Amino acid sequence: GGVLDCLKPDSSASPQQMFSGLVGVPPSSVSSAQLQAAGLVLGSPPEVFIQMTAASREEGGPHRTEGGAFLPRPPHHHHHHFHHQPLQHRTSSLLQQATSAAGSERHGSREDAQDEPSTPAPALSELKAVVTWLQRGFPFILILLAKVCFQHQLGIAVCLGMASTFAYANSTLRHQVSLREDRSVLVSLWLVVFLGGNVVYVFYTFSEEELQNSLIFAKPNLSSFDFFDLIWAVGITDFILKYVTIGLKCFVLFLPKIALPFKSRGKFYLLIEELSQLFRALVPIQLWYKYIMGEDPSNSYFLGASLIIIYSLCKSFDICGRISAIRKAVVILCSSQSYGTRAGSQQCSEAGDVCAICQADFRDPIALHCQHVFCEECLGLWFERERTCPLCRANVIETQRCWKDGTTSAHFQIY
Repeated sequence: GGVLDCLKPDSSASPQQMFSGLVGVPPSSVSSAQLQAAGLVLGSPPEVFIQMTAASREEGGPHRTEGGAFLPRPPHHHHHHFHHQPLQHRTSSLLQQATSAAGSERHGSREDAQDEPSTPAPALSELKAVVTWLQRGFPFILILLAKVCFQHQLGIAVCLGMASTFAYANSTLRHQVSLREDRSVLVSLWLVVFLGGNVVYVFYTFSEEELQNSLIFAKPNLSSFDFFDLIWAVGITDFILKYVTIGLKCFVLFLPKIALPFKSRGKFYLLIEELSQLFRALVPIQLWYKYIMGEDPSNSYFLGASLIIIYSLCKSFDICGRISAIRKAVVILCSSQSYGTRAGSQQCSEAGDVCAICQADFRDPIALHCQHVFCEECLGLWFERERTCPLCRANVIETQRCWKDGTTSAHFQIY
């Protein structure tokens, strides 16, 4: 109210005294000429409106770009009504900035609050850009993919055929191993003949390339040796070695029960698989050496030597791990696996005289440390896939023995 009274024309207060209490307004920058050009209108609502003449707005004047001081709202119980006719002089830039600053502070926060949720996150914007790029370039990617497939159609067809053959033979052998006494010798013989015929056909079809040389760590006869030729030669050799591994496991499956008990065959399957993985890891080494050095090693001798050293170091760690796995497989083969103790007649009668795995009478019953009784052969078959008790799920063995069920690794040994 005191400030508004000072704004009256007949007030004796100077402009410096009037604005001395406002923060951010230096008294020295306020002159009486700036206040005489303004017309004030005070209404009953607690707001202050400053009306400027049209000529004053067009004329403009010095104004601040950043927020300045503003007039405080008068109390609700004061209702002063008076008017001053606007003068055709220069407008008051100080009072003009007061209304603009107050209005921007009242409405700025609400506009920012409404705009923030609609602003997308930077990660989402980048993802949308990537999706848009893929949508636009998808036809061109399909064209390049079709061109590459057409150029290497023979190699792709051979690899797909060998992969499907391996999947069929691997699943059939695993099923025959799980049958134990009910296995079919004819099915096992069919697998050996089928896989042998595939090997002969591949080597005969590509006799000029001499792919069989890779099995004895020799160089195949390839006209060019780019990256696709390397992957093709390594892939075919890897599938051939997988076929040989399945054939050896079929030979173990042929043996009668008298020659090799079923509870011990899983150990031989494990040893054969570990030896096969080691040999499959050694075969691609000479092919990768040739590809890294190139046709003329003298052109990039330093680069080729550096890459070969790095490749050899990485390969040595892999081979050491496989040798350790073979040592563990030999230890398992030479040691007798004991899952528990022999169960007495009283323990068998308490268990109902029926094995919970095969649902038949006990044969060589074994009592686990959890006091559950099962057949010895049934436990051997169970622990080829699991490591816990079939009933209470208590841990019986430390680690699960892989590859003891006759499965051959489908891993593509590319390096």
